[in-house]
Amino acid sequence: MSASEAVLVPYTEILRQECPRHVVWIQESPPIAKRSYQSGAGKSALINAVFGIEGATPVSHRTPGVHDIDKPFSFPQNDRIIIHDSQGFEPGEEGNIQTVSDFIRRRSEMPALADQLHAIWVCAEIPFAGGRLFERGVERILLEYWGNLPIIVVFTKLDVLRVAQENKLEKQLEQRGEEMDDNEFEAELDTIVAATVQDLCVKPLCDLTPSEPPKWVATSTTDPRYKTTIADLVNLALEITKIENVWIEMAIAQRSSAQASIDASIRVGRKRYWRGLISDIFLGFTMRSVLEVLQKDIVNVWNMHDPEKHLQKPEFLALLSVLVEDISDEATNNYPLTEKAVKAIIDNPAAIIIAGPTAVVVLFAEWVRGTYKKTKSSVRCLIAFIVDLTLTMDTLFYLVLSRGQTPIKIALVNSALRIYNSRKAPVHASIKAWVDGWGTFGHLDADVVIKKIAGIIADNSVKPEQWGMREEGSDESWMSLDALRET
Repeated sequence: MSASEAVLVPYTEILRQECPRHVVWIQESPPIAKRSYQSGAGKSALINAVFGIEGATPVSHRTPGVHDIDKPFSFPQNDRIIIHDSQGFEPGEEGNIQTVSDFIRRRSEMPALADQLHAIWVCAEIPFAGGRLFERGVERILLEYWGNLPIIVVFTKLDVLRVAQENKLEKQLEQRGEEMDDNEFEAELDTIVAATVQDLCVKPLCDLTPSEPPKWVATSTTDPRYKTTIADLVNLALEITKIENVWIEMAIAQRSSAQASIDASIRVGRKRYWRGLISDIFLGFTMRSVLEVLQKDIVNVWNMHDPEKHLQKPEFLALLSVLVEDISDEATNNYPLTEKAVKAIIDNPAAIIIAGPTAVVVLFAEWVRGTYKKTKSSVRCLIAFIVDLTLTMDTLFYLVLSRGQTPIKIALVNSALRIYNSRKAPVHASIKAWVDGWGTFGHLDADVVIKKIAGIIADNSVKPEQWGMREEGSDESWMSLDALRET
């Protein structure tokens, strides 16, 4: 990289200097009638589901907490989240309530964004068996800090409530001698469960904070029928986060809402490099250096568990360049290993990648060669690269989600590339028609261009009904560029 190219620093790395992690205090509030710490309100499962750190949450379920609220919990699988935990509020434990209150106030007043508390989550089990919804200490915290900090209340174990209501409905139908078909029964059960949540959870919350209650969501981390409620929780948490960089960091930390990651990619892009698509900021830089900074920013935003950094490697970048080549004015070149090519490899090994089990040497697609020139073809390619990478990451997100947040493997990346490549034609057609319809660059507005890119991504992102997609094959090596071309 030349001295001038060193200025191409990913915005996500700049952001990380100010706000390296999202900091959340999560308080568990088991139903008062139970008072059993053998089974809490599901705080650990919730953290796992939202932040993709399954099996790593250091929270005890067996005894009333002895956690030091000032001690942050971090996780090797996801270094973008910090959790603070505290012991439960037993009756008469005013000292612990005051400790929590002092912690929240102290951290909220910290001058540096990185040191502040960014959000409070209250995790309360639905009290379908009777009892008060919140402990007194939790009620005090809700009253004292509501309006000053983003607070969200999470009503857990919705699946347990559903089973109880299902049994009750079946008995009622049996007693009345009535029958329902499956669809009718499920619809009736949905209505009953929603009404019960309102009675047992929402009404007490509104009574406690009558002016404007905190945002809330009812969820289950075990019932597949409620998996979308975890993404709903993330979206609600983002909705009440007003500080821009905290919003972005929360969107990066979470691993349950693809839409949040897409929105964060757009916000990060808007800060710097997506705005440069129609300006002169890339002039003089090699096309590869421009692609690398875009790659790092988008991959960083998605924050997948990628211990071997596959998504930052040039192999991935080269394959992405092949996705885009059909929209370029440059001809496709398969680069036979001529004497000239061999010499180029020796002189500039960074320009090549090794792909496939037979270690066949391949180069990037033709359009990546040389320096950036502000032409319709180059701008078209950069826009397609941003869209293709984002939608490939979107596809990869659901492949990972279907496997239970396992680490990124080359086989999964190859599958995401194949799947997206098979559906990219209308995406590229839309980009080509749009860019080719431009007159000159001078009249273009960066915000309008970014909005159009966001719209193309939104129109072609993976829909919920496609969540069940599975990877194809079990490749342990990067696919070759020609293999992707043939997909």
